[in-house]
Amino acid sequence: MKKVIVAILALSMAAGVFCGFSCGVNDGTDGGEVITTPDPQPEDSLSAHLKTNLSADGYVRDNIGDFSVYENTSAYRVVTTAEELTQAIVDAKYHYTNVWNDESGTYAQVPADGYTEENFEGTVHVIEIANDLNLGYNVLSDEAKASGVVEDFSRKTMSIHVNDFNSEMVKENGISQIKVENTSNLLIYSKNGAKLTHCGFKLTSDDNVVFRNLEMDEIWQWEDSPSKTTSAIGDYDFHGWAYFKIAFCGYIWIDHCTFGKSYDGQIDVSNPEYTVNAGVAFRAPYGANGTSAVHISWCNFNAGSDDEDGYLYKMMQDIEEDYQNGGAQCLYYKTLRDAGATFEEILYGIAIPQKKGFLCGDSGDEYAFNLKLQISFANCTFKNLEDRLPKVRGGNACMYNCVVDSSEYYVYRTKLRSRNAAGLVSAVNSSWKCGLVSQGIVCGNGGSVKAENCIYRGIENLLKNNDSNSAELVKGGYKLVNCSYQLSATSQIIVGSSSDENAANKFPNSSPSILSPEYFVWRTEDGEQPFTPSVTALEELEEYLADADYGAGAHSSFKLSLLKSKY
Repeated sequence: MKKVIVAILALSMAAGVFCGFSCGVNDGTDGGEVITTPDPQPEDSLSAHLKTNLSADGYVRDNIGDFSVYENTSAYRVVTTAEELTQAIVDAKYHYTNVWNDESGTYAQVPADGYTEENFEGTVHVIEIANDLNLGYNVLSDEAKASGVVEDFSRKTMSIHVNDFNSEMVKENGISQIKVENTSNLLIYSKNGAKLTHCGFKLTSDDNVVFRNLEMDEIWQWEDSPSKTTSAIGDYDFHGWAYFKIAFCGYIWIDHCTFGKSYDGQIDVSNPEYTVNAGVAFRAPYGANGTSAVHISWCNFNAGSDDEDGYLYKMMQDIEEDYQNGGAQCLYYKTLRDAGATFEEILYGIAIPQKKGFLCGDSGDEYAFNLKLQISFANCTFKNLEDRLPKVRGGNACMYNCVVDSSEYYVYRTKLRSRNAAGLVSAVNSSWKCGLVSQGIVCGNGGSVKAENCIYRGIENLLKNNDSNSAELVKGGYKLVNCSYQLSATSQIIVGSSSDENAANKFPNSSPSILSPEYFVWRTEDGEQPFTPSVTALEELEEYLADADYGAGAHSSFKLSLLKSKY
């Protein structure tokens, strides 16, 4: 069966247009005919530039289906509970097997045991989430847990570190990982920007899967311990909590979503290669043709919030209260406070900023599988990010029309560094970290990143390479085109490209010998960029992304049909 990538014109719209231009209405006064036209559809008033950017663009251009064909069919499921959501994901799954042929070096996809050509496909292709859902593992029903698509995201790591600090928020709700596996042609979206808390999604062996107009939050907690012997506190590497983990997939689109702070990273993408040998061919998504890409568009990555009614602020207030009572539970926090760091400095310098952004590509000897990795970021905002925007190990990443503003973090990072925060916590335990890093594009292992018409603020090392492998493979390439850079509020604003004279002095690069424009390469068959982005002028970009109707982030209402992938 081929993927459904079709477009239809709604009959009601067609009828309206026809009558509007062809049907006369007599006003009863002079016998003349009054010609009326219908109200224009919202799309009619959009510029070609905006239409392109609102569509599935970048690396997934022309590879995402039109989900409006499923409207008013049994394949469209509206869900209001966790049980309904998990059941809908179960019903969306395809039941097939990839059979590898050693002689031809190809695989065939056949129905799994117990299924036939008539019933192996998923029966759900659109899941509309109609209201906010708490998907924390501890609050899920036995029915939801028994669905087979939910995992306790903290079962392993929390048991290892059971004696460390665990917030009331995490203990009460838990953290879930929702598995969307072996699924093709699925849209998960909300018309009203529904909020999903205490969960992330794991996407494996999927193709033409889309998430739109959702808000996700509350998968972070302060990392601390009452014991000096606990290892690696402050590194945020115990728990792998991220909003999306994507591997062995075809085309994935994440659009108009809002993300809060996460413990580990925001979105991780790896292992795009599933046709190379029998060892990975069993991961092949149904209907995929051997190519893969992820496109992230119109999303707000907001880090943490200082809302006094929000979970993060309340968590930090509880830790401050513990400090005022002796600091028995949170030794890391106590060390900083005893040295003079204020609650405000810790809140805005450590608790609110997002430590890790986007990891694209696995490390180690399997780097070669990531050379086909393709990920694009378009029309997104990133607030108070510390690192990995993105971090690329192999393959290509492309950013355009994005605003990265870490100005607030930079101010408080400077204050904490002046207090020797890193030295203070490492004196307690040499493995404890208060890295306070300030890095943007991190690239190596044969990867290349292009950023076009993007604004960067408050980042000390805009360009960074910190991977290790063989001397040749560790190299990475970058290309900046018409980008703006400013370190602090009082610093000069620099606008330019990496091809400009003295560009190295304009855009800070911590490792110019191994991360260089000369190593930039498009890993495509013809060595050329596979798409041309429609870019927005820098002076218009922030207003463009803040548009009330179409701008970045989840919306309570959206003027265009979110079922469509092209406008």
